[in-house]
Amino acid sequence: MEFYELFYKWVPIYVRLPVLTILYLVILTANGVFLGNTGDMSAGSANYVEPYTMAYYAMYIGMGIGSMTNIRIRERFSGKSLLLAGFIVMLFMNIICATTDNPYLTIIACLVLGTGKVAASTEIYLIWLQVWSKKLDVSRLYPFVYFIALAGIYSMTWLTSKLAYMYSWRYAYLSVIILILLCIILTVIFVERHSLKRKVPLYQLDLPGIVLLMGFLMLINYIIVYGKVEDWGMSVHIRGAVVGSIILLILFIYRELSFKRPVFPLSLFKLYNFRTGLVYLFVLGIFVPATLQVSFSGGILHYENYRNSELTLYLIPGVTIGAVFCFYWFYQAYHDQLLMLIGFIIVIIYEVIMYNSFGNSFAMNGFWLPSVIKGAGVAILFISMGIYITRGHTIKDVLTVVGIAFLVRSFLGTAVFTATYNYFLYTQRIRHLTYLGGLSDAYGSTGQSNPDMFAFMQVQATLAAEKELTGYIIIAGVLIAGALLIKVLHDGAEAKLNKESIQNQ
Repeated sequence: MEFYELFYKWVPIYVRLPVLTILYLVILTANGVFLGNTGDMSAGSANYVEPYTMAYYAMYIGMGIGSMTNIRIRERFSGKSLLLAGFIVMLFMNIICATTDNPYLTIIACLVLGTGKVAASTEIYLIWLQVWSKKLDVSRLYPFVYFIALAGIYSMTWLTSKLAYMYSWRYAYLSVIILILLCIILTVIFVERHSLKRKVPLYQLDLPGIVLLMGFLMLINYIIVYGKVEDWGMSVHIRGAVVGSIILLILFIYRELSFKRPVFPLSLFKLYNFRTGLVYLFVLGIFVPATLQVSFSGGILHYENYRNSELTLYLIPGVTIGAVFCFYWFYQAYHDQLLMLIGFIIVIIYEVIMYNSFGNSFAMNGFWLPSVIKGAGVAILFISMGIYITRGHTIKDVLTVVGIAFLVRSFLGTAVFTATYNYFLYTQRIRHLTYLGGLSDAYGSTGQSNPDMFAFMQVQATLAAEKELTGYIIIAGVLIAGALLIKVLHDGAEAKLNKESIQNQ
């Protein structure tokens, strides 16, 4: 792999750093679908919300696959070409998402946009890595990367929902398109084009493997998103998608085992850090979704979509605290799994606070403290797990590992648990409402009118379902933290024995 300076020599340092920050912020936040306005997109285009949820996850599928193929593409095209191509792809895909009412076209556009984001981000990532560490130590870079990513996404969620609330959901894309155009102009002016000394032909790229993996993941995406709507196994479409995904997975594994240059080397599963890191990233999905908070603030407190997205701004101070804490932690070279344990404990504290806060009298300013706590915990978990799973790999393998991490953390883990939470809240709300309905005579004796009584029972059923699910999340968190504590103590004892053995020798 060839490395070059990104900017022309005449560009001063006080211009380089702001330009790098703007480019990276736009790359990480310019998604094709924004969680802050999916409801408005659904209503405005007269479609169900599920296709736009599927499009949101498709973007991460594109990012994951793009990361796994980016090394090969980077050995064929120059850095400036990839940076410009990435921004141009992001520009056109956002224009498509902004102008079309066809949800399936939106899904395809988001899938393509994800690959474009990776093509543009790799060059900026490598330059930031050199800025933060001359030894290319990613533990110095990751706190900054995840601060930009998480704080940027939370800010963009609020901004797009505000524009959708004030004007239309299409206006939210106008600001994104303007930012992308600005990035294209900055790239043309300041970024230097270097011709590669040795170009690797693209025929060595495992295109059949990419198609098989993409087809498998998109079928899983469909199953997860549409499972609740189509009643899971009762749907012919869901059953067909399950069978199709299994067939594609088998064909993909066979292809990777037999091909000389696989897009995803299955030998990575022999590495302990990679296997356990994927497990950590998957269970992280238990705590990341905002399903319960949105259900509570929207269904109980009756906040509008704009107000719900405004609550995400409370997460940003927590993300800042978590990023600074992680930078200090790794600067002191402390145990990375102990940092993960701290992160899990923090998000458990958040769940405990919310469990005791569910009620009709909860005010909006009551969200700030638990949100700051959650923001810090999520930032610590993202950073520590990212470093844990990528540690010890070469540059080429790192991008493949990052691609798999994208798929597990941002798609599989989040999507699976979000779908599970939504289905649990749906079924348990009905169960609690049925139980309360059996006591309707007792409620009716209070003199309430039937509409008031029914509304009261709906609120109580929702609260009961949310508290029940939050309790399960707390139990799961305690079990995960307990298992991680045992692992940390075991590693500490083993390290102490090894140190004593070396001293005795």
